[in-house]
Amino acid sequence: MTTSTKPILHNGFKVRDDLTIKGRVERIFFTEVYELSDGKYLYLFTNIRPEEVIDRGKRYDLVTIDHENKKYLGVVINVHSHEKITDIIDSLTTLRGFDCVAGMQGLKALLISEVIEPLKNPEKFLKFKLSIPNGILLYGPPGCGKTFIVKKLAEELGYNFFELNPSSVATPWVHGAVGNIAKVFEMAKMQSPAIVFIDEIEGLIPKREELTSSADIKKEEINEFLLQLNNAGANKILVVGATNRPHMIDAAIMRSGRMDKRIFVGPPDFEARKDMFRIFLSGRPYDKGIDFDKLSKKTEFYVGSDIELIVTQAARLAVAQDKSFIDERLLLEAMSKFQPSISKEELAYYDKFTNLERS
Repeated sequence: MTTSTKPILHNGFKVRDDLTIKGRVERIFFTEVYELSDGKYLYLFTNIRPEEVIDRGKRYDLVTIDHENKKYLGVVINVHSHEKITDIIDSLTTLRGFDCVAGMQGLKALLISEVIEPLKNPEKFLKFKLSIPNGILLYGPPGCGKTFIVKKLAEELGYNFFELNPSSVATPWVHGAVGNIAKVFEMAKMQSPAIVFIDEIEGLIPKREELTSSADIKKEEINEFLLQLNNAGANKILVVGATNRPHMIDAAIMRSGRMDKRIFVGPPDFEARKDMFRIFLSGRPYDKGIDFDKLSKKTEFYVGSDIELIVTQAARLAVAQDKSFIDERLLLEAMSKFQPSISKEELAYYDKFTNLERS
């Protein structure tokens, strides 16, 4: 909807040293559109405060404009369209993809370089005979957010998301599970590009050598899954498995062209733990002087659910002690009541799997 009101910025207003306002094009709801001196356009948002937006400095040419004791956020773009305004506002105000994953910069960088870049720019990788991922395996301790990360990976890629797990394909009918596995992949193919995610994949693809001689039907399920996995890449399907027990998975799944990319998802790192404390305190009254670095240092090996439990317990203590807000002392007191979910011994188990040779 275009509205006719007095422009906020006048003609000739200096946006920055190399740009001035040539004239206002229109006002659409809470966005003023200006033509600039170099032929580009400025979107000036009147209802978005600069300090409230998600950092998109790498994606957009952002400017902050001080005018009449007010700060306005603006975006300089090459081409103007109403659809572009909607897309930019949505991007600046809505968390999606890896923006939702607190910390874990190393993991996100690995997924970008090993998975996202090859899938988005396959010709660059194929030129050097580098394979495009057909399937990946995420492994690590429970509670570290493997499922959440896969869903955000789908958002980052712009892929549809399908989940397949042992309970969802189980059926009392002979060969029924084989057909259900095929159906999931057929649906993913029809709505490709897509991710097919299998949580607790060891339940679907256990080691065949450890199955009893009477488990022929289970072996058929494994063979069906491997067949679908072999053809997934050609159908624009990325297959992602997640497990807490990687040694229980059939070795055939790790062969070249299948799930030959192993990615360890460990407990939240230092920055992630700091972000988690802030996230779980959000919406509760708390002391803004809390030393989040100190809290993060004291919570090594704690997972997200552990930190949420600490914050919840601190909130209960604040109520019980008739405090007006949660302070650092309450958080430390709550922390003393809970042990981390993960131990060094558990992490050593995953190190052994990382160093195993692929079949």
